[in-house]
Amino acid sequence: MGSVMKLGRNIFGVGAMTGISRIFGFIRDMLIARFLGAGRMSDIFFAAFKLPNLFRDLLGEGALSAIFIPMYTDMKKDEGFAKNVFSWLMVILLGITIVFEIFMPLVIWALAPGFSEDPGKMQLTVTIARIMFFYVIFICGAAFLSAVLNAHSRFLLAAFMPVMLNIMLICALAASVLYGNQYIIYVMAATVVLSGIIQFFVLWQRIRSKHFGLRLIIPHWNSQIKNMFKRFGVSLVGSGFYQITIIVGTLVASWQSGAVSWLYYSDRMVQLPFAMIGLAVGTVLISSISKALTEGNMRSVHLQQNSSMRRSMMLIIPCMVGLFVLAEPIIRILFQHGAWTPESTHAVALAIKIQCLVLPAMLISQIYSKTLYASQDVNTPVRTSVISLGVATVIYLALFPVIGYLSIPVGVVVSGYVKNHLLGHICRKRGLVKTDKKTLVSMFVFGLISVVLGYVLSMVNIANIFALGIAIAAFGILYLPTAFIIDRFLIK
Repeated sequence: MGSVMKLGRNIFGVGAMTGISRIFGFIRDMLIARFLGAGRMSDIFFAAFKLPNLFRDLLGEGALSAIFIPMYTDMKKDEGFAKNVFSWLMVILLGITIVFEIFMPLVIWALAPGFSEDPGKMQLTVTIARIMFFYVIFICGAAFLSAVLNAHSRFLLAAFMPVMLNIMLICALAASVLYGNQYIIYVMAATVVLSGIIQFFVLWQRIRSKHFGLRLIIPHWNSQIKNMFKRFGVSLVGSGFYQITIIVGTLVASWQSGAVSWLYYSDRMVQLPFAMIGLAVGTVLISSISKALTEGNMRSVHLQQNSSMRRSMMLIIPCMVGLFVLAEPIIRILFQHGAWTPESTHAVALAIKIQCLVLPAMLISQIYSKTLYASQDVNTPVRTSVISLGVATVIYLALFPVIGYLSIPVGVVVSGYVKNHLLGHICRKRGLVKTDKKTLVSMFVFGLISVVLGYVLSMVNIANIFALGIAIAAFGILYLPTAFIIDRFLIK
């Protein structure tokens, strides 16, 4: 029970830090929407920014951490192994950066082929992408340093680091207002790189202060590194499923003007609750389950899974309902200023109402996939991800001529539930996951309460930010105590 309580505290801490980061992220996005709108300039920035974000998620926070933490834990946190992995990672990141800087025009054409119809738009996107790609070296290195801290059960500083990017971009946007925004997109690109440098050195200093002994060495190839990179190569697609799905969606959406920006903002809204709850669960769970599996304690594994599932679904389900009901007023109140138009508000709200439906599947898939990675099975998440990515791509291409950019959120939802079903079936078959009846009943009750309160909320007229705040607060005040009491009653 003590380990479950510690797990809950760690998840809460990581979720809180992530929430602070996302709040600053929304302030950043509100400023970007005000000064860039949802058109040509914002399309350029967001398309260029997707590349370093993708590599951060894949090389840093996704596949590499999912492989490194279980191996590092299994090897009793060997410092020599961590130093060697760190050194190899930095060499690989340097090589990737050089290649992408050279071939960036081709990369941007592949990422956003629709930009080619506007030569000036394509050329500026290439320039901004070249500047921002240096962010990859530092942010992927910072993500690895975060993984080391997480393996030692030190989660908070690593979870707080993304705030750095958002605060610095807010300052850059504010400075552009004061001193003129002629070069605003260049200033933003340079700020992204600087934030990565700061995050990298803050985390490295933290590790050195804790005497973990991590430093750069001349990398050497051995069986441990070979095994890790073999698993890493296999799991790359698996851990990057969601990011790759969004990238493919961006490619398709680039043929519709404004769609890249609409999808960016809808994804940001949906990612807020998932980052605060789902990513926090995954970050903490892979470390604790790896330890339990190393000890052969399956009872602890199942207790942690059920506790995580109940507590996270208690929060994610009302978030899904709230986003569905409040999508239009949220976007109108937060973003409909300056260059932002009512048409953009409606377009983003429609995408949110569809995409938010995938949240429960994403969260439970997080628990399944982290359990598989903790058991050092990298093949299963990859196979399920390839299938679901294929499903998403088919839906994108089939529906885009019919419903335009909305084919992307539809594809994300359908493919997300396909992946969830496949992962759950395999985990249960192997005995890695055992969902008890009380957890299932709790989730049903959470859904029922949320739908009832969501229906009431849909009848409220929300005209300003104060009314929006009151509506969300009232929803929370009515929902959370009721859900918590019912959950405790069912557990007993």
